[in-house]
Amino acid sequence: MANRPTLPVSNPETSASRVERSPSHPPPTMSMPPRMGSPLIRTPGVQTLPNGVSPGSTTPQMSTPPGPPVFTSPVRPAAVPFRSSPSTPQPVAFSTAPALPTASPHFSNGSAELQHQISDAMGELMSSGKTPYALFSANKVMKQKKLANLPSFTFGALVSPGREISSGPQILQRDPHRCQNCGAYANFYCNILVGSGQWQCVICGKLNSSGGEYISPSKEDLRNFPELASTLVDYVQTGNKRPGFVPVSDSRMSAPIILVIDECLDEPHLQHLQGSLHAFVDSLSPTTRIGIVSYGRTVSVYDFSEESVASADVLPGGKSPTQESLKGLIYGTGIYLAPMHASLPVAHAIFSSLRPYKLDVPEVSRDRCLGAAVEVAMAIVQVPSAEVSRGVIKRAGGSSRIIVCAGGPCTLGPGSVPHSFTHPNYAHFERTATKWMDHLGREAHRHNTMVDILCAGTCPVRVPVLQPLAKASGGVLVLHDDFGEAFGVNLQRAATRAAGSHGLLEIRCSDDILITQVVGPGEEVQVESHESFKNDAALSIQMLSVEETQSFSISMENKGDIKSDHVYFQFVIQFSNVYQADVSRIITVRLPAVDSVSEYLESVQDEVAAVLISKRTLLRAKGHSDAIDMRATIDERIKDIALHHGAPVPKSKLFKFPKEISLLPELLFHLRRGPLLGSIVGHEDERSVLRNLFLNASFDLSLRMVAPRCLMHREGGTFEELPAYDLAMQSDTAVVLDHGTDVFIWLGAELAANEGKSAATLAACRTLAEELTESRFPAPRILAFKEGSSQARYFVSRLIPAHKDPPYEQEARFPQLRNLTAEQRTKLKSSFIHFDDPSFCEWMRSLKVVPPDPN
Repeated sequence: MANRPTLPVSNPETSASRVERSPSHPPPTMSMPPRMGSPLIRTPGVQTLPNGVSPGSTTPQMSTPPGPPVFTSPVRPAAVPFRSSPSTPQPVAFSTAPALPTASPHFSNGSAELQHQISDAMGELMSSGKTPYALFSANKVMKQKKLANLPSFTFGALVSPGREISSGPQILQRDPHRCQNCGAYANFYCNILVGSGQWQCVICGKLNSSGGEYISPSKEDLRNFPELASTLVDYVQTGNKRPGFVPVSDSRMSAPIILVIDECLDEPHLQHLQGSLHAFVDSLSPTTRIGIVSYGRTVSVYDFSEESVASADVLPGGKSPTQESLKGLIYGTGIYLAPMHASLPVAHAIFSSLRPYKLDVPEVSRDRCLGAAVEVAMAIVQVPSAEVSRGVIKRAGGSSRIIVCAGGPCTLGPGSVPHSFTHPNYAHFERTATKWMDHLGREAHRHNTMVDILCAGTCPVRVPVLQPLAKASGGVLVLHDDFGEAFGVNLQRAATRAAGSHGLLEIRCSDDILITQVVGPGEEVQVESHESFKNDAALSIQMLSVEETQSFSISMENKGDIKSDHVYFQFVIQFSNVYQADVSRIITVRLPAVDSVSEYLESVQDEVAAVLISKRTLLRAKGHSDAIDMRATIDERIKDIALHHGAPVPKSKLFKFPKEISLLPELLFHLRRGPLLGSIVGHEDERSVLRNLFLNASFDLSLRMVAPRCLMHREGGTFEELPAYDLAMQSDTAVVLDHGTDVFIWLGAELAANEGKSAATLAACRTLAEELTESRFPAPRILAFKEGSSQARYFVSRLIPAHKDPPYEQEARFPQLRNLTAEQRTKLKSSFIHFDDPSFCEWMRSLKVVPPDPN
C-alpha cells in the first residue's frame, strides 16, 4: 500500500468571532413500530447460487441526485418509521470439524524433543482458512511459482480486524511471547521443547525462550496456555493495569458525538431531517456525550446549559475560527458537550428550533461553511472530559465522532468551491479545497476523531471535495435520496459502529510468500518496534479506524518454488477498544502447500476469490472510461484461467472452464454488469461512492455488492433462495433482491392484483429485508415496486438475463423452472421484453469458453 503524500493546508486568514444568542422552540414526539419476527428461509435441494454469509460495510463521491427515485411518496411525514435500537453484530457459527490426529511430528535438538501442538475443531477450522477474521481465496497453496503466480488468478486473504463474533478469541491479560529474531508471536502451531520451555517460531524457524513458562511434564498440559491451544487469541491490557479489571459497558459510549447540521434545507427535507434527529437522540445511551453544531453562512454552536430552550453561540463561517475565538467559546460559560441523560430535552428543543431556508436562492448556490463548522466541532471534541477519577482525566473509549448531515456542497470559507462548475477557475478551487479537506481529515485522525458525512437530497454535494475529509479521518461518506428512513438508520449506526482506535495491522508470512498489494482503509507505515527484532520483515499498516464493517484485501505471490509442506500466515491487530483497553489480536493460519493443480483448484473459495479479484479490479476504476477498461480485463481474466487451468474442447477453438471453480465466472459476470462497473447507476459520482465503499467493506457486504442474493416468497411466509436470474420474475410471486447497498422488493402483476394477499406478502418481504440488513452499514435503501412499473427496471437490470437461453440451459441453471406447469412457463416466457444484453452463457461463449456446469 503506497504511502500517502503529505498535503499542504491552505488556511484562510482567521478573524475574531462575534458571539450572538438565538432563542427557540420545543420538540415533537416520535413513535416507533414494534419489531417483527423474521420469516424462515429455505434453500431448495438443488444447489444454486451461494447465499453469502450472515448479514454484515466505506467511502466516496456524488454531485447529482442519486439514481433510482424513492418509489413511495418522495416526501414523507416528519415521523420516521425505523428502529431506534442500535444494531448488534450477528454471530457467526463455527462449522463443526473433525479433530486433528493426535500424533505429532518430532523435531530433534540435542537430548530434547520438540513436540508439535495439535488442537481440535478450532485448529482444523483455522488451518483450512475458514476463520471469520481471515478468509483465504484458497485453503491450499501451489508449490510451483510459475503456476501460483498466474496474473489472472489472485491468491490472497481478506482480513477483518474489528470483527466481533459470539464465539470470540481467547483473552489473555499478560504480555505475549515473541520471537526475538522476527517478532512473530508464539502460537498454536509452534513446536515446544517441553523440557526447557523453548518454542520454535513458525515464521523464521528460530528457537526462543519462554522464560521457563512453557516447561511442562507433557504436551497435553501445554493446552492450558490459550495461545498454544487456539489459533486466535487477544492479549488485553486494561487502562489501569489491574488484573481482572473490566470497565462497565457504558464506557462503550463514552466517546463524544458531535452532530454538524446543514441549515440550508427546504422545508420537506428539513422535516425529514428533524424526524431522523429526534429518533437518533432517543436511541443513544444515557451516558453518550453529544454536541450540536449547525452551519450556513455562519457556524452556530448550541449551548446545553439553557434548559428546554435552544441557545447558540455564533461564529463567522467565511474563515477558519481563530484560536482566540475558539478559546473564548470553549472555556466560556456555555456547555457544548453534555451526556444524553442530562441534555435530551434540550437536544429535542434544538432540533425543533431549526427553520427551513427562506431566501430565494437555488439549493446549489446557498452559502454553506461546512469546513469551518467541522473545524469548530473538532475544537469542541478535543476539550478534556470533565469526568475525573482520582485526579486523572479518563480516556474516552473508542474514537470520537463528528457526523455531518449535509444537503449541499461547501461553498463558503475554508474548503469551499464556487457555486457553479462554469466558474473560470473551478478546477483550481476544487484542487485547493480537496487538499484542505484532506489535511483537515488527517488532523481529525491525529486527534482520534472520525468524520462521517451523511449526504441527502437532490443537490450536488461535490463529492470529490468532501470525500478526502471523511476518508483521511477514518470515517465514511454516504449518499441518500432524502433525510428519511435510510438516513435515520445510518445516523444511528454511524454513532455505534466503531470497534476501536489507534489501529495497527501487522502481516507476517513464511519466507516463501510475498505480499504484493493491500487494499483497505489504511496506509503502510514504518513501526519503531520492528527495530527490536533482528529480522522483522512484517508489513505494517496504520488503520484509520478499527471497525466491524471493514476489511483489508491482501494479495500474495510465491517468491519461488515452495519446498516445505506448509506455509504460515500471522495477522496481528493492535488497537484500543471501546472499553478503554489495549488489545493485540493474534491470528495464525497454516495452509498446506501442494503440487497438484486440481487439488489446489478444489480448495479455492470462489466467493472469497471473487471479492479479492473485484477489489483489485475496482482499485483501478477511477472513472467511467477506466470502468469500461476493467470490464475488458474481466473478460481476459476468464479466458486466461480457461487457457491455463481448463481443457481444450476436441475439434473446436473453445476451452472448458475448470469445473472446480465453476461459480467464479458467474460472480465476475455480476461484477461486470452491476453498479460497480456497469452502467446501472446513473451518475459517475454515485458510482465512485459505491466503489470506494466497496474497497473498504467487509467480506459480507462486498460479496453482496458484487453478486445479489435472490429470495422468492413462498406460501406460509417462507422464502426460497434462487439464482439471481430474470427467470425469478414470475407474476404470481414476490422476490427480494439483496444487492448490498440496495434491497429491492418486486411484486408480480398477478400477486399485486390481489390487494389483501399482496399487502401481507409485501410486509413479509420488508421484514425479511430488515432482518437481513439490520447490522449492515451503510444501511441499504429498501425499495418496493410492481411488475411492469417504470421503476422495476432498476430490479431487472441487476438480474442475469437468462430468458433467451435454450430451455435445457435454463433448467440446469435455474432448477426451480421444473416446478412450473407448461402454461406457467409459456406465460413467463411471453412476459420478457427483448433487449441486447447477453446472458451468462452467451457471454462465456463470446470469450471462446464453454460455460461451466452448475454445481
